[in-house]
Amino acid sequence: MIDTRERVRGFVSLQYVKMKRMASVGSLILLAVNLSFTLYPFVQHRFMFLNRQGIPDTYVGIPVLFFTIVVIIWAGAHVYVKKFEMYRTEMVAERMFNPYAVYLIGPFEEMLYRTMTIPTLEAAWLSMPEGDDKIRIGEQLDKAKKWVDLGYIPKEEYPEHLMKYYITNKQTRL
Repeated sequence: MIDTRERVRGFVSLQYVKMKRMASVGSLILLAVNLSFTLYPFVQHRFMFLNRQGIPDTYVGIPVLFFTIVVIIWAGAHVYVKKFEMYRTEMVAERMFNPYAVYLIGPFEEMLYRTMTIPTLEAAWLSMPEGDDKIRIGEQLDKAKKWVDLGYIPKEEYPEHLMKYYITNKQTRL
């Protein structure tokens, strides 16, 4: 059972993540708007022909500048991520040190284990002759069933050589 403090902490953490994800996009939009209004006086003469047709040049000039700046930023981001592969280490770190990705069992994995892996192993285990191997494999099968029921691998059963990736003491299912 998750206590009230944990629920509040989870809610605040979720709001922080939402703001953090939106902050970069919001900052880029504000940057493009600011640059559009700042650069417009320098390129205003390019849109003067619109005044002769009765259209205020600012109604077209500033949006054109805005979308031009957004395309330039997008192209720079594309080159930065795809061509220079500058984001690769951050993606690896995000995958490695995300506690929910490291030891929690996701819905797809759970369904795969419940519908295919565990029934196949149980069938193989039942057809095995009696002996030490059957006992050992039965214990491992019970452990895997427990992990799937819990939705995570408990810290005390986590492999020692991977313990550096187990970075949280919270052992609850989301």
